[in-house]
Amino acid sequence: MKTTNLFLAAMLSLAFMSCNDSVAATDPDFSSQASAEQQILNMDFTSDPTSITQAEREGLLLMREEEKLAGDVYAYFYNKYALRPFTNINKSEVQHSDAVLRLLTYFGIPDPALAETGKFSNPDIQALYNKLTADGSTAENALAVGAFIEEYDIADLRKLITETQNADIKMVYTNLLNGSYNHIKAFTKTLAARGVTYSPQIISVDELNAIIK
Repeated sequence: MKTTNLFLAAMLSLAFMSCNDSVAATDPDFSSQASAEQQILNMDFTSDPTSITQAEREGLLLMREEEKLAGDVYAYFYNKYALRPFTNINKSEVQHSDAVLRLLTYFGIPDPALAETGKFSNPDIQALYNKLTADGSTAENALAVGAFIEEYDIADLRKLITETQNADIKMVYTNLLNGSYNHIKAFTKTLAARGVTYSPQIISVDELNAIIK
């Protein structure tokens, strides 16, 4: 999926949620995922650093900015609402972004990410950050924005995994994908605890239910 499509889709009105009578959800356990992410950050890459294709290069640049976007949005919402999922998942997104940065460095690709929180070199992603933070005008809408971001990460990562034969890139993307599965579960369960059902915008309802279960 191109960044432009992500930007245009995010311009749609929020229609993420409906009320229900769900029971309260427990706080998710990220310990096993955190251990896997730490292993990725410490693992040596073995592929030929000169073998990367243009498509793989573009994918890494996109994911570096997307992972920073997720982390920066969650940091913004934690400061606003002090909900634990935002700070827990922000920490994970920082590790995701660092894992992609390791690949960029390994392949000799300049890092597109800006150091300042909420600032991006890609103008579409900058506009998207502005839109998504504005959409989170309530705690429930902010949680739905989080689930929405994770949907897009899932869709992008699935696509990028199928488009690369590079073992190191596949390894990192697969780890990030598993993280996004955990994150969307956390957001949707937190919404359910507030009596709200999240309606997926990118993946199907059946796919979301399979991830949650």
